[in-house]
Amino acid sequence: MVRLMIGSVNEYAPETCAGMPSAPPLAAVNQAFWEFWLELRGDRAMPAAGDINPAGFRHLLPHVRCMRWDGPERVVFTLWGTGLGEWLKVDPTGQNVFDLIPKAERSREKVRLENLHRYPCAFVQQRSVTDVRGTTFLFEFLTLPVAAGADGAPRMIGTGAFCSDAPLGRADADPDQRTVQRSFRYIDIGFGVPAE
Repeated sequence: MVRLMIGSVNEYAPETCAGMPSAPPLAAVNQAFWEFWLELRGDRAMPAAGDINPAGFRHLLPHVRCMRWDGPERVVFTLWGTGLGEWLKVDPTGQNVFDLIPKAERSREKVRLENLHRYPCAFVQQRSVTDVRGTTFLFEFLTLPVAAGADGAPRMIGTGAFCSDAPLGRADADPDQRTVQRSFRYIDIGFGVPAE
């Protein structure tokens, strides 16, 4: 039986679910993808890039986002699920992650994405996201590491889900404030988590 320490940066608690580690409470879509990722990785630190086959998570695919490091300051969305695109009224496939978050958060987000492979670990964050119509929702994003592909570039995969069906409101947000982090926590997958 696998037994790992799972928790946030400041709180750890051993948990198991049918012999597998479980994340802190997550939105249903994120919990389902977490469990899929755990099965996919098996006894390794993370799944290999070649293990990621959308047919294996077809029912979750509308909520999935895949990312790849394309340089020290560039993480590109290689997949943005249709459900996420419909909700946000945008498809950022091919865009740099760092171009889509506030400038003040970019260096911190870069370190967090690097930490996914450095430790390895996972993270979950909640963000208020304002769509192109000015409606703001609270989303929960789960981000998990995937080993580098044949090109040597590390990858990340995860899901996004509404925290609530009700919008937070409307905003004429500054383009640099279309997405704002509300909470963040690392998830220990057995190798520790960074002290942030």
